Amino acid sequence: MKAARFATIAGALLFVAMASTASAAVRPVDISGFAFVPQSVTIAVGDTITWTNRDAAAHSARVNGVGTTAVLTQGQSGSLPFMNAGTFPYDCGVHGASMMGTVIVRAAATPPPTPVPTARPTVAPTVVTPLPTVAQTAAPTPTASPSPIPTAAPTTAAPSLTPLPSLAVAAPTEQAPAPAAGDGAGTIALLVGGAVLALLGVGAFALTRIKR
Repeated sequence: MKAARFATIAGALLFVAMASTASAAVRPVDISGFAFVPQSVTIAVGDTITWTNRDAAAHSARVNGVGTTAVLTQGQSGSLPFMNAGTFPYDCGVHGASMMGTVIVRAAATPPPTPVPTARPTVAPTVVTPLPTVAQTAAPTPTASPSPIPTAAPTTAAPSLTPLPSLAVAAPTEQAPAPAAGDGAGTIALLVGGAVLALLGVGAFALTRIKR
C-alpha cells in the first residue's frame, strides 16, 4: 500500500514538473519584411513569445494588456510572457497598425485528479465447517444358534437275568426197593419223568422272575 502511494505521488510530481516545463515554453516569432512571422500564434498560459528582428529597420512588439518590448535593431530579440488566457492582438511600437499580429493564449489543461487508490476489501477467510462424522454402527454379529445337543436315545437295558438258584433235588432218602430184574425199564421211565418235572419247575421259576 505504501509503495502504491509513493508511486502515485511521484507520478503527480512528474506531471506537475512536465506541466511547468510546458508552461515555460518559448515560442519564437520573426520580424521580417515589416511583418510578424507567423502573424498568429497560439500558446498556453505561462508561455513566452520571443520576437527577433530580421529587418534592417528597427521594430518592437506592443501587446495590449501585456506590455511592449524594447526597440529591436537587426538581430536583436525581445520577449514577453503571457500569464492570462485570451486573444491578444499586437502591433509594432515603431510602425503602428501597419504591422499587426495576434497571440492566442489558451488556459492550461487541468490535470486529471489523481485517483485515490482503493483499498482492497478484506476478504474474510472462509471457514469450512467439517461435517459431523457419523460413526458407522457395526452390523450385529449373528448369534450362532446353539448346536442342539444330541439326545441320546434311551438305552433299554436288557434285564439282567438273575441266575436261578440251583435247586438241589434231594434224592429220596428212603431206599427204593431194589427193582426186580424185570422192572429195569420201569425204573428208567420214572427217572426220566422226574427229570422232566424238575426241568419244568425250573423253567416256570425263571419265567416268573423275568416278568417281575
